Amino acid sequence: MLWGLVFVLALPTILVAAAGLYSSYRAEQQATDLRMQETARALSLSLDREIEKSAVALQVLAQSSSLARGDFEDFYHRAKNTGLAEPSWIALFEPGGRTVFNTRVPYGVILPNSNRPELLRRVQETRRPLVSDLYVGSLTGQRLITIDAPVILDERVAYILSLAITPDAFQDIIRDQRIDNGWNAAVLDRSRRIVARSRSPERYVGQPASPYVQDALAASQEGRLRSVTLDGIPVRTYFSQSPAYGWTFVISIPEAELAKSAQRSLFWLTILGAVILGGILLAVLLSRSIAKPVDQLVAAAHALGRGEEVFDPATTRVLEFDAIKKALVEAATGIRKHERDREEVLAHMAESEARLRLALNAGNFGSWEYTPSTGALTASPTCRAHFGREPDEPFSYADLVASIHPDDRAMQAEAVAQALATRSDLHAEYRVIRRDGCERWIRVSGRMRSGPDEQPSMVGVSQDITERRLAEERQALLLHELNHRVKNTLATVQSIASLTRRSAESSDPAAWNAFMDRLHGMAKTHDLLTATQWQGALLEDVLKNELEPYQDGMRQRIRLRGPKINLQPGAVLALGLAVHELATNAVKYGSLSVPDGKVHVMWAVTAGSNQSALLVEWVESGGPPVKKPERQGFGSKLIQRGLAQQLGGEIKLDFVPTGIRCVITFPISTMTSDQNDMDEARGRYAS
Repeated sequence: MLWGLVFVLALPTILVAAAGLYSSYRAEQQATDLRMQETARALSLSLDREIEKSAVALQVLAQSSSLARGDFEDFYHRAKNTGLAEPSWIALFEPGGRTVFNTRVPYGVILPNSNRPELLRRVQETRRPLVSDLYVGSLTGQRLITIDAPVILDERVAYILSLAITPDAFQDIIRDQRIDNGWNAAVLDRSRRIVARSRSPERYVGQPASPYVQDALAASQEGRLRSVTLDGIPVRTYFSQSPAYGWTFVISIPEAELAKSAQRSLFWLTILGAVILGGILLAVLLSRSIAKPVDQLVAAAHALGRGEEVFDPATTRVLEFDAIKKALVEAATGIRKHERDREEVLAHMAESEARLRLALNAGNFGSWEYTPSTGALTASPTCRAHFGREPDEPFSYADLVASIHPDDRAMQAEAVAQALATRSDLHAEYRVIRRDGCERWIRVSGRMRSGPDEQPSMVGVSQDITERRLAEERQALLLHELNHRVKNTLATVQSIASLTRRSAESSDPAAWNAFMDRLHGMAKTHDLLTATQWQGALLEDVLKNELEPYQDGMRQRIRLRGPKINLQPGAVLALGLAVHELATNAVKYGSLSVPDGKVHVMWAVTAGSNQSALLVEWVESGGPPVKKPERQGFGSKLIQRGLAQQLGGEIKLDFVPTGIRCVITFPISTMTSDQNDMDEARGRYAS
């Protein structure tokens, strides 16, 4: 009690003393900032004056009559005796960069052209003096700053007069300011490069200023900042950029010096705090005898707050404290009983919620509750994800409706309105457009209930059924495609059977075997399409499928050449039948009936007047002499009639004596299922 009273009395004293010391420190710091900022500004103006004096001297020298009449030697001696500050020298250039003379060397010495053509061009264009940044001279190899002034004769810039100054001239300006040994001062050119420096100039002249200063100059022409010098000293920096030529004067004071005043204030504040602390310790010693019973009660109260048992038969020797302690023991007993009952109820609730959450997660269900009277919507993270929202993102009923596909909003609104009006269950399926443009199918089920405030609300679940809907659509599409392809296959079989029957009626004994071979060929083609899920097949694979049984070990008897062409399923079936008939005929009567016979199949994409076409050429060689048949057989009919009709192209059979030649031509646009393959093959030909 006593130490608390001492602390309450001492705290305002400490705060007032600290505020006074801090106010004094801030006032001293502000005065230093103002003084140093004004110093930096004055020195930057003195830089402008020094540069301006040299520029005026050059302009006066440029008016010399000897220069106007072209007497360069006389003008050389006048320029050498101008009495400008040392070390410096004067050079005369033509606008194109040729050096006329330089006072650093005797007159008449042949000198190299200027290495600053861009600066000379700017002086010629602006017709006014310009000051360069720090650079290395081509003649001396020294770091220099030049002031270039135009010499105007007959209203044109005839020459450019250049005054070269070494950084020592600016070093003298810093030296004249008698900067404190612990401080640092520097002169920067327009490119933020150090021209002169009070500390270690031989090391840092020519280097860029620290990044802190460069960033500050990019933001403002003058100001102050906390930074670190190039030699690693934390400082408070003041800078000012000259208004005329853009050069900057920088002064830096070490933070250690600025902190001395704060350290003095902190010292006295520490003394005052130590005195107050001594008083508090004395009060603690005096109050221990009173505080012990209070500590016992506090410990009992803390144990009660933690739900622990409160039982301590020891007396505090204070009647009132004993009564409070007894009340705490009774309260602890009652609280423990209520806690046990509450834990049992919470355990049952947690188990029920865990089962519900497990069931929802297993079925990818999201839960929601909608109150029509207030428009409030509560949704689980899974439900929000169904509508394209993040778990912690705001999600209202208006957001839900806005995400529904415009064509399905009326249906959803009608379903919700009917469920609310009849207090029946809600079941609806509709499309949702997420913010990334993705379209998903969502199924929503809900049931009406009355809340504690008798306000009706609807609770339910949501489920993403996109995969199911897509599967249903794919199944319907596959059934339709299967029906179409079975009809086409049956029509082809019917045509083959009809033609075979006519051959049988003509007393062809091999008609039945030919019919079975053709069905077997169709089955092989079906197997090829099944391997690609009826997405088409490569032309080369169709040919290999029919001709591979007749190939020799060296793979020279049958040669296939042509670009990569992907055919549609209808074209695969039609072309497979044609190749089967050609191969069967070659085995029976053509080149494949003898060991030395060969078959070459070549194909290419040709450019026609209207559209590109696919040309397939079958050429037999090395077989028995070929004669044109007296009557057209089944194979020829199948190739020339059925195939041409199905492919929408043209088929030509040529029975030359050296071997049968068949040329099949049909539009590539109707036969190719992959546009990229067609573009890649366009312009390529079989060889």
